[in-house]
Amino acid sequence: MRVSRWVFWAALWLLLPVAEARHRDESLATRMHRLIQEWRIEDAARELGPLSQSRPRDIDLQLASGELRFHQGDYEGAARQIHEVLAAAKMSPGESAEWRALGDLAASTAEVTRGFEEQHSPGGHFIIRYAPGKDALLAPYAGEALEKAFTALVADFSGIGEGEMAEPKEPVRVEIYGEIADLSRVSTLTLKEIETSGTIALCKWNRLMIVSPRALVRGYPWLDTLTHEYTHFIISRVSRNTVPIWLHEGLAKFEERRWRGPSGGGLTPTMEHLLSSALQKKRFITFEQMYPSMAKLPSQEDTALAFAEVYTVVEYLHGKAGWPGIRKLIGEMSGGAGDARAVAATLGMPYPEFDRAWKSWLRGRTLRPRGGLVPPQLKFKKGPPGKRDRGHAHEEEDDDSGEIIDPRAKNFARLGGLLRARHRLAAAAEYEKAQALLGPAHPAVANKLARTYLELGEADRAIAAALPVQELYPDLSGPNVTLGGAWLHKGEMTKASLYLEAAIRTNPFDPAVHCGLEQAYRKLGNPLLEREAQACRSLAGG
Repeated sequence: MRVSRWVFWAALWLLLPVAEARHRDESLATRMHRLIQEWRIEDAARELGPLSQSRPRDIDLQLASGELRFHQGDYEGAARQIHEVLAAAKMSPGESAEWRALGDLAASTAEVTRGFEEQHSPGGHFIIRYAPGKDALLAPYAGEALEKAFTALVADFSGIGEGEMAEPKEPVRVEIYGEIADLSRVSTLTLKEIETSGTIALCKWNRLMIVSPRALVRGYPWLDTLTHEYTHFIISRVSRNTVPIWLHEGLAKFEERRWRGPSGGGLTPTMEHLLSSALQKKRFITFEQMYPSMAKLPSQEDTALAFAEVYTVVEYLHGKAGWPGIRKLIGEMSGGAGDARAVAATLGMPYPEFDRAWKSWLRGRTLRPRGGLVPPQLKFKKGPPGKRDRGHAHEEEDDDSGEIIDPRAKNFARLGGLLRARHRLAAAAEYEKAQALLGPAHPAVANKLARTYLELGEADRAIAAALPVQELYPDLSGPNVTLGGAWLHKGEMTKASLYLEAAIRTNPFDPAVHCGLEQAYRKLGNPLLEREAQACRSLAGG
């Protein structure tokens, strides 16, 4: 009995170092996973590289290595490593399910991005990746906008926690997908969720992801969207991925025009209209409903309202505490404080009081509804890419009469469209009849009327017709193209270039925009003349 007991304790003593080593290895793997989840990719790579090489049979470390490769952009390597480790490991289906899903996602991403070309941004801080073909046009504009965003956002977010996290050491990967189906394949979103919420971009897995504007009938504000997603990227890094969705999205919305101006920029007419209606109906999208993602909201209008809400939350925070206060708030969260503690430490008021104060401030702004405003909806192109990708998308060429509720106005607009398609410019009279019923800024009529005036050579009437709709819907490409063309007709090259540049921010695949800019830049001596001339030749020839 004594001998057996001695053998038992001797054996246990001999096994203790092994058990302790195993515990240390598990802790290391957990730490690697945590570093990746905190967006500390450089730290994870520095620590995990030597560990995974020295412990090639350690399942946890090898899986963490596969996860890191995915975040570093080696999708095929990540998929292969994760699947090989799972095939050799003896794990229950429950234990392996999450890893298998990540391996499958890596494999799907590798398939979607296989053959992608890439360009570096002018400052080298970004790598723009895209499928060969028309999307190559986007890279110079994306790189220029993102470099401006880089400079601005480093200034805004430096000094939070480990301050250098606001300035990534490696170029940030930016991927542009030709179809919304591709965005679904490289993410955890379903195609239905994307179409329902109007999600066209994501920041996840250490990269920025957007859908090409050519996948939408009218494009979308893709350069502002890139800055929006880059803001998410920086916030995730400086906060160690601790910022809740309402603040994350609020800051991204607050900063999305930062590449071309100061933070904020004020409410758009659509945002003001949605907020005014929400206050009147006492129907807000709660912060809880926004979790875990805006992409899960049930409609594009709900998504737009949610973004308007969180934008004003950040506007309120900025007005109360400025950028120092916002940086303090994020710093509190990165240190482990939840929403309530972080807000109390920053603003000196309990969280419920903060919520009431924001809503009281919002009501005090006397937001006004915009009569006749039709909240813009993202319209995705249908059908095979080769058949429906025309390379340009004038709003006035699309049959959007379905957006007109009044039946008489709809009939007038349809007749105007038929006449215009036959180059019978008497179409103007029919559009005028529709406009008399709908008001001067209905997007489905006003720009078509303005285009008809321009084709008649009546630039002043075109400007008068297009301005109301452009002011109400500044992100629509059509009115900006029309106004640019009208000012070109009048010989006002500076004004023309401002509207045409705004059109590129939404629909860069319209040859009329680049050909018009080539004309304006030639007169103005703009150094970007050759870029626009090349885009004009490429798109017009296509």
